[in-house]
Amino acid sequence: MTKFRFPKALFLILSLMAALSVPGFADGKVINWQVWVTPNLTRDFYDGVVKAFEAKNPGLTVNIIEANAATDSQANNFLKMRLASGDVPDVWQNFDLASFAEAGQLWAFPLNDPDLKKVNNLMAAEYKGKIYAFFNSVQPQSCIFYNKTMFKTAGITTLPKSWSDFEAACAKLQKAGFTPLITGGEWVPGLQINNWLSADLAKNKPKFWTDFNAGKVTFASTPEITDGIAFLQRLVDKGYFNKGALSIGYADLQQQFLDGKGAMYPMGSWFTAAEATAKKDFDVGVFTIPTKDGKPALVATAGYGNSPSVYAKSPVAAEAYKLVKFFVMDPVFGAKFIQVDGLFSNLNPPLVYEMSPLQKDLAAIVTKGPIVANLQHRLGDPGAIGFFDSMTKVGQLILASGSKGGTPVEIAKQFDDYVASLKQ
Repeated sequence: MTKFRFPKALFLILSLMAALSVPGFADGKVINWQVWVTPNLTRDFYDGVVKAFEAKNPGLTVNIIEANAATDSQANNFLKMRLASGDVPDVWQNFDLASFAEAGQLWAFPLNDPDLKKVNNLMAAEYKGKIYAFFNSVQPQSCIFYNKTMFKTAGITTLPKSWSDFEAACAKLQKAGFTPLITGGEWVPGLQINNWLSADLAKNKPKFWTDFNAGKVTFASTPEITDGIAFLQRLVDKGYFNKGALSIGYADLQQQFLDGKGAMYPMGSWFTAAEATAKKDFDVGVFTIPTKDGKPALVATAGYGNSPSVYAKSPVAAEAYKLVKFFVMDPVFGAKFIQVDGLFSNLNPPLVYEMSPLQKDLAAIVTKGPIVANLQHRLGDPGAIGFFDSMTKVGQLILASGSKGGTPVEIAKQFDDYVASLKQ
């Protein structure tokens, strides 16, 4: 029997054609992008960004890898598992930059890139002299959104500025039959602790972490910490928070406020994007978390940038960096990004989008300032690695037990103990 011999030339041609049909093969490249999915930043949104980026960059293919806000407060644990497995994304989003930069896991952005001149105060995001991410936007965090109808019914005509004002407003709302404050579980208690304590601490002691690391102060000996804890305990003891708060997931939380289950909703600016398209029978207003003395202090993201970053060992680092810039700087999709997450542009010229009435109100607060940093990210020195988890545990304890969970000094000492444990 005669054997059929496949012509060698034809075999090579067909092999080449097959190779070219595989995404990212030959002259094409694949960028693996770890995205951060939230109720606002949906998979459909990211798919739209990828489609537009690939259309403008023939030969580049983007593969989306999801990390989700429903399972964690940041992508730290997700990325650690990927690093351990060796299957590491090229682009990272929403993680503790300082700890990964310290471990040599991040690629430094080229400071001579002319595109970076568009970023206002670029070096505000530097970590040990290098830029691994930048502030493409301003993200206010210490916002309190409120139901205007409930405030009017309760006879509240002036927005609270001080703690005493706030407690008085809560008492009026409760007397009128409303739940004054609505919050939830998962990572939300950590955000609440970060915002409530940082407003006074950052205003009065902007170099707190520097002083703490020098041994000049402790959490348990800092009045802004212990007084803030005592204040939150009083709010819990008086029944001002919704019952069963810790059992409510973040995805359901904002809908409960939009359904009229509570008068006030402490949350970051990203809520404004959901509010803009929500169906509800009341108008929403906004003010900043009150301070003890009533002097304003808007807590905002203040770490080492809020753009995505690039993995240090990425084989496509330059292409990944190109995707980062497209995502946050493109006039169309960069503007969509800050719009869907309720952010405000930090570029010059700024990216613009059509704002809702609530977003315009918040923009006026941002413009007026002052804006302060926060415990999680940095107050002088960077915050301790993993400190948000410590704040989450304290927030959960306060919501569950109020003053029965311990004295303010005892609870504040948990922060001291956590930081001490990192040195063991």
